[in-house]
Amino acid sequence: MADDAHETAKAFAAELTQTVQAVLPKAPVFQAMLVAPPHILISVFDEQQKVARLPLFIRGNHVADWKLTMSVNWDHSGSYLKVMRSGFTLLANTDKLPLVRYEFDDNMHTAPIAHWQFHAERGAFSHLLGFALAAGKNVKPHSLSSLHFPVGGARMRPGVDDLLEFLVKECAFDTVGGWKSAIHESRARYRVIQARTIARDMQAEVADVLRTEGWTLTPPQGGTAEPGEKFLSRW
Repeated sequence: MADDAHETAKAFAAELTQTVQAVLPKAPVFQAMLVAPPHILISVFDEQQKVARLPLFIRGNHVADWKLTMSVNWDHSGSYLKVMRSGFTLLANTDKLPLVRYEFDDNMHTAPIAHWQFHAERGAFSHLLGFALAAGKNVKPHSLSSLHFPVGGARMRPGVDDLLEFLVKECAFDTVGGWKSAIHESRARYRVIQARTIARDMQAEVADVLRTEGWTLTPPQGGTAEPGEKFLSRW
């Protein structure tokens, strides 16, 4: 089973490589590495097999780096590859500290399951958090990066294509020709997968919608699974 998951993860890494190389210049190859069962880590690795920083350019000049990681394995059914954790980091190429980070952890309990963290400061925000600290709240007024900004949970979270488009449109990093089509095609694949997963999680609700649209449906013996708390209410 682990070998099958590893082979499927390798195919996913190859697809990811194709997308990233179709958007960003000098993009390297992503690999799927079996690092610690039950997870397979997908990223770009250096010679020491550590996650590598990837170059970003403006007018051909190397001005920043980014990292992308995904930890994957089979879902509970053993039929579909699932992202357990993922991370995206943007860094200035002269600095070890991140500028922004996006993180997803399906087992997260102390923060939003999917969130952004911004490694920047703004006086007005620190002033606001200072009131919360004075009221006895557990906050860090001078560390905006300690805040986790939620972005839709496990199913509504951004995909890799959204992160790539952020780098291109919002940060103005160099691209290769045809990048828009590559992002749109990748995003369509991702959202179809998410829609199918939501349909499996919310079978009764999906069936109700399809019936109102004129479909004829026969429920499975034993009924449909109830939607889980993780999808409906987790932060």
